[in-house]
Amino acid sequence: MSTAPLISEVLPDFLEEMVYLLAQTGEAALGAQMRTLRIESLCDCGHDDCASFATAAEVKVDRTVELQSMEGILLIDLNADNQVCFIEVLGRNDVKYLLDDYSERRSQ
Repeated sequence: MSTAPLISEVLPDFLEEMVYLLAQTGEAALGAQMRTLRIESLCDCGHDDCASFATAAEVKVDRTVELQSMEGILLIDLNADNQVCFIEVLGRNDVKYLLDDYSERRSQ
């Protein structure tokens, strides 16, 4: 089984956007953590506008940080240890396209 990709490998510009927005919301400490996270799995809800993904094998949400993005809805879900476990992304076709493209290339 291959290692899950870093967010920076698949979504480098989106990662920088999230780090910037975290700093703007007073959550700059999460920025460093974001740079080390891997895309463990993609959301399988089936909604056309969903580009959400898990960054941990187990997703147990204790707290959510809402980012004020210019486009779409971005929510960072954290577990009880303040570790990012899931990133909710809605209404971001740019992110969905890149995730779908990566997933398709990986499955070939």
